[in-house]
Amino acid sequence: MGNKPLVIFFSAFSAYGFAAGMWYGLVFLYVDSYLGLGEYFAQVFLLSFIVGIIATPVWCTLAIKLGKKTVLSASMVLLILSYLYASLLTPEDSGFRELLALQILNILGGGCMMTFAPAMLSEIVDYSTLKYRIENTASFYALFMFLGKFTLAVGGGLGLAIAGWYGLDATTTAQTAEGVAGLLIGMAWLPMVFILIALVLIVLSPINTRRHGIIRRRLDSRSISENSNPPVLAVIEDRAMT
Repeated sequence: MGNKPLVIFFSAFSAYGFAAGMWYGLVFLYVDSYLGLGEYFAQVFLLSFIVGIIATPVWCTLAIKLGKKTVLSASMVLLILSYLYASLLTPEDSGFRELLALQILNILGGGCMMTFAPAMLSEIVDYSTLKYRIENTASFYALFMFLGKFTLAVGGGLGLAIAGWYGLDATTTAQTAEGVAGLLIGMAWLPMVFILIALVLIVLSPINTRRHGIIRRRLDSRSISENSNPPVLAVIEDRAMT
């Protein structure tokens, strides 16, 4: 808990996980039971995932030039825009193109987060190794995977619970105003709050490209220094022999 960059990172990633879980727990009901566009669901998701794959090298190039913090912050902005757009769409003005634009926005933001969050964690591993002289790579990534699965599951359950509590009926496309409100709270409005929290935490993360470069150089310097000196036991044995 004293590792500030690690606490900030896991807090941001958990906030993102809750938001993503709520979105994916309700997005099919949103498309099918609210917008009435269930016949486009598979096509839209397939096309958006293809766009996300194509965009990955672009994200990598931007991360090299601008830094991971900047790229991750941009991905959070895209997610916020997707949630805002979802809250504005209505059955009367929605079709295939609007649904595709919505999902592409969400996939671009979420795909970038899941691509560069592990890379950002690797920088924190270097910081922790330098400060505490203990390499906890396996423990950190195990916790990262656990938090990802845990927050997605809890977020999905929370979103469904909110929509159900407000009276959303998944068996019909004629929803009450309360049911629509519950759907939007669970899928768009509350996830937007979580992503705003994640964005603030990412911006507050103290490790950027320049600082990680300093950390990396100090680790390399320490490794060279340690490898250049003979082990203490070997020195004692040499002195004993003479």
